[in-house]
Amino acid sequence: MPTTTDQRVTIDIDTGGTFTDGVVNADGQTWPIKVLTTPHDLTVALRELIDEAAGRVGVEQEELLRRVESIRYSTTLGTNTVIERSGPRIGVLAGPSAARAVRALQPGDLVADVLDPLEWHVREVTLTGDDDADREPVLQAVEELLQRGAERLVVVLPDEGGAGEEAVRRIVLGEYPRHILGALPVLFSSELDADTDVGRRVATAVLNAYLHPQLETFLYEAESVLRARGLHKPLFVFCNDGTTNRVAKVTALKTHNSGPAGGVEAARALARHYGFARVATIDIGGTSTDVAFLADAGIEESRRGAVDGTELSLPMRRIDALGGGGGTIAEVADGVLQLGPRSAGAAPGPASFGFGGTEATVTDANLVLGVFDPGQRFAGRVALDPDRARRAVDEHVATPLGLTTEAAAHAIREALERRIGDHLRAGFDERSSSGQAVLIAFGGGGAVHAARIAEHAGIDRVLVPGLASVCSAFGIGFADVEHRYTRLVAAGDEAGLERAEEELARRARIDMRGEGFSLDDVTFTAARSTVEEGTVEVALVARAALPHIGFPEQERPTEPPAPASTREVFWDGERPTPTPVFAAEAVEATRARIAGPAIVAGDIVTVCVPPGWTLERDQHDQSFLTREA
Repeated sequence: MPTTTDQRVTIDIDTGGTFTDGVVNADGQTWPIKVLTTPHDLTVALRELIDEAAGRVGVEQEELLRRVESIRYSTTLGTNTVIERSGPRIGVLAGPSAARAVRALQPGDLVADVLDPLEWHVREVTLTGDDDADREPVLQAVEELLQRGAERLVVVLPDEGGAGEEAVRRIVLGEYPRHILGALPVLFSSELDADTDVGRRVATAVLNAYLHPQLETFLYEAESVLRARGLHKPLFVFCNDGTTNRVAKVTALKTHNSGPAGGVEAARALARHYGFARVATIDIGGTSTDVAFLADAGIEESRRGAVDGTELSLPMRRIDALGGGGGTIAEVADGVLQLGPRSAGAAPGPASFGFGGTEATVTDANLVLGVFDPGQRFAGRVALDPDRARRAVDEHVATPLGLTTEAAAHAIREALERRIGDHLRAGFDERSSSGQAVLIAFGGGGAVHAARIAEHAGIDRVLVPGLASVCSAFGIGFADVEHRYTRLVAAGDEAGLERAEEELARRARIDMRGEGFSLDDVTFTAARSTVEEGTVEVALVARAALPHIGFPEQERPTEPPAPASTREVFWDGERPTPTPVFAAEAVEATRARIAGPAIVAGDIVTVCVPPGWTLERDQHDQSFLTREA
């Protein structure tokens, strides 16, 4: 396992739909932690994880939190708000171009859903540049939005540049000062990004306001819970661009779908450590598989990210979401096997869970093939029922296709692995980087399917991280505090460019002090770039480092442990092969080399070593799968 290099404590947490994962580092040791997520109150899972972390370290909870150097946290609350459409009612005060962008929204667009019905949520204003003349129409528009039930006000006035929104700020805050109970929460689009695309600017401002209140309430409550138990450092929130900010400084929209970005950060740290030039990552969960590509340890980033297909002004890590995971349902239509898009989810779950599911899933197929032990608890918690799995595969796949149960199960597994492998092969073909390709596999199903996926992708080497079961939390531990700022200035206006740089630097100093850092500990990086004819984007990045985990060498015996058992596995779907099964804990305590076929079974992560592959543990406690020539 990775370890810290001194006595400080770091805690990194990733909230998932089913589990909340954590990585705690203390006194030169690292522990992975996994507790059930508590959707009704996410602070319950947070408290339980901290309790378990204290137990692993062997100290009282208050002592653990007192020693914390940094605590980074990723939450699904923003993602859930979008899925459930549970945000507040938003009122939009729009300039002419922004109003046109809103009217152009199509039914079914995410922003259209948030602002439905549009005529209730949007008011157009045209400013004259005179605050006295503009005051009445602006306040009238605001009053109309409030009467319609608006709980948050978004101001998008790109036509007048920054001056228009500043004028509205003066007028609105003059009428609704922030110190009174009736203060109106107002968010300005210019505070998020200097984007010339009005549609993106509207979407970014509206969605950020939509996610803001629930996230704000929860994160402050979470920080209060930790402070009441002894935390003296700020709670940092991990973002979907790979950065982290304290609660008071985080942009709500940047928390959406941040968990998958943590796994990619882990892959980058591993790629840097080993010097990998070409890397693909797979994170196989219950309903989908997240895929990312790295070149020379650089993470691909979309300058304009997206949420549910809606393009935004803010950058995000480029992560492809593929349909297919452990809970994906397999069925036959017109004589052809189809995998997905339907999923059994957590409820009722795969048939083998015994929670009421009756349809065949990838998890059921793996149980039929012998990949999973019927006596093992799935994810360390759920007992598996092989009879239910066989019935589901028989009824929904084997019988319609005229196959044996095992052949049908193999076809289900093969469909998932080929889908992901083909995507990886195409992705590498699109990229011109050279060097040996390495696949880094994590998530609940990553190591189960990694070797066969690699075969389909033409990859001969797979890395299964030592903390694969909590890889996103592990990756969050490499995030630093960062703020990015942009401003658009007319090309050739050198005085304007210098003023913009001074203004961005002023904002950066304020924000980084607010993050709790001395300016001596902050790195400032400024840049200018031409974004369109006649326009220059002035950009500034302010960054302060937090503690990271290292990969020190470990002394381990090279002799492999004895297998815990042997069971028959249908690797090809036709013939059973007696396969040694090793306990993950025993293998992880060695630098063993194990030739396939073999299975390394853990409570959370199972590693499949098919025939023709070899697993080898290295001195940094990482597992490599290598395909024999």
